Amino acid sequence: MRRGTAVSGEAAMVTVSYAEGWDLSSATTIGLLSRSEAEARDLAHLRELFEPGTRLATRFQPEMTVEAVREIAALRVPSGRLAVADPLTGGKVGCRELSERIPPGVYPLQAAVVAYEGEYEDHRFPVEEEVAIRLLVDAEPPASWELALSGGDDPRLLREGEIFGFGTDGATGCFADASEWNLLTDKFRRYLVDGHDDEGETIDEGYMRISNDASGTDLVSFCTAGDGTFPVWLGRSDAGKLVSVVVVLEFLPDLRVL
Repeated sequence: MRRGTAVSGEAAMVTVSYAEGWDLSSATTIGLLSRSEAEARDLAHLRELFEPGTRLATRFQPEMTVEAVREIAALRVPSGRLAVADPLTGGKVGCRELSERIPPGVYPLQAAVVAYEGEYEDHRFPVEEEVAIRLLVDAEPPASWELALSGGDDPRLLREGEIFGFGTDGATGCFADASEWNLLTDKFRRYLVDGHDDEGETIDEGYMRISNDASGTDLVSFCTAGDGTFPVWLGRSDAGKLVSVVVVLEFLPDLRVL
């Protein structure tokens, strides 16, 4: 079980429990997550995860440094409809389309890379790890964060300590143009599962891109740290404009800036 807490905006903290074995055959992949036995995860420092040179710490890592913001791919979203979900699950069940629209266009997909010193059996060694991924919608810095919602999500139904997110049983997520979710995810499964190399491409370790050049739409997949349900966060500028869409990939308990 992966567990943690998250901050929405600057105010209330909600506690999240990431349970393995999420049933993707159910009517929805939206997670209402239990707070039981939850550990602390403070996402107030989402912005700092994407600022190279920032020194961070968690409960388990006394010192980490944001090494780089790595460019993964350019994502084409001509419809302005964005899905963030597990591409291994197709159809309406699998498509978690965000209610928030983005301007139609092409956006950079970036990973936050942190470096720290690992230790195993008294041996120390350098580690670099990608801990979060974002779709950069605008260059303005985010000033606040809020939970991304999908159709049918009603925050009024959430009890204390519960949250919405996308579920995965394959430690996989993706950003995609939601208008062609079925087509793109069908191609993804043919590429990954059936070995049809002409249906997609591996663009880097852990990342695959599926495209429909006829419509100019893309799907780019990424790996999560495990199975479970992952919230999606919207970063907004001081003026309230959407500037980034972020998924935290790793467990970062008590994340703080040094």
